[in-house]
Amino acid sequence: MSENLPNKAVFQSYIWTCAKYDFSPYEKRIIYRLIEFAQRWLEGIKIKDHMHKIEPSDCGVNITMPVASILRDEDDHNYAKAKAAFTSLSKKGAEYEDDKIWFYTAIIEHPKIEKGTGIATFHVYDPIWRAALDFTKGFKKYELITAMKFKSVYAMRFYELMSGQTQPLFVSLEGSDGLRERFCLQGKYERVNDFKRYVIDAAKKELDESSPYSFVAKEEKEGKKVIGWTLFPVFFEDREDPALQEQARMAKVTARLQLENNVYDYLKFSFDFKSDEVNKNKKTLIEGQNRIPNFMGFLG
Repeated sequence: MSENLPNKAVFQSYIWTCAKYDFSPYEKRIIYRLIEFAQRWLEGIKIKDHMHKIEPSDCGVNITMPVASILRDEDDHNYAKAKAAFTSLSKKGAEYEDDKIWFYTAIIEHPKIEKGTGIATFHVYDPIWRAALDFTKGFKKYELITAMKFKSVYAMRFYELMSGQTQPLFVSLEGSDGLRERFCLQGKYERVNDFKRYVIDAAKKELDESSPYSFVAKEEKEGKKVIGWTLFPVFFEDREDPALQEQARMAKVTARLQLENNVYDYLKFSFDFKSDEVNKNKKTLIEGQNRIPNFMGFLG
């Protein structure tokens, strides 16, 4: 059975959003979990249970997680789906290129499943881990559980592209940045109508059915030749997770309005904190205020 976890907002490096790879939906869910682990690592959140672990190694990190983490509300008899996904992903790589760099790297190695516990472990190569932590190229924010539930890898990738998008987005068909290369579809769906039907339309159908974000695709031509599509964002507000909506709203509210008056004043006048310093540590302070009895005494 799939692992029943609360939804959360994930920030994905644009390196991953634009990388060139050909993954199955199960392989993609392994990557989603990897990105989730990287975000926890970046936020300094310690994973304390024995089912989820991040352990640094000389050339990357070792990840421990339940096999159920990559399933989609389904059973996996004898771990057949998980074994196939881990085996296949360990034989694949990811490619990224921009104006300054090009790199290709293997992704994971040595996957292992403990059949009695349903716990999987695998090693993540350092360039992959660093790419998950690198936000210098920008990032995309999306709902983890929404992304994990898609059936098609194309729906997953278009969801990543369109999540939070407010302006029309042009995507080319061919070329180093084109969808064909990005999705590793060279030699497949060579007719434009077939590409649109099996990739773009298939992704849009899933997004229209269950995603907060979808799109309308407008064909773009040079002469008679189709060169790509302009994707016009469509937002279904009623499908967005209410808890994540509230988190986003509260993130915009200053610490002055969320911390108790005595806590805020103590930080400013006893520690000489400036308002921007309090706001910078707002999340930690609010959690402390809500979880630690006599938080003022703790600060003192």
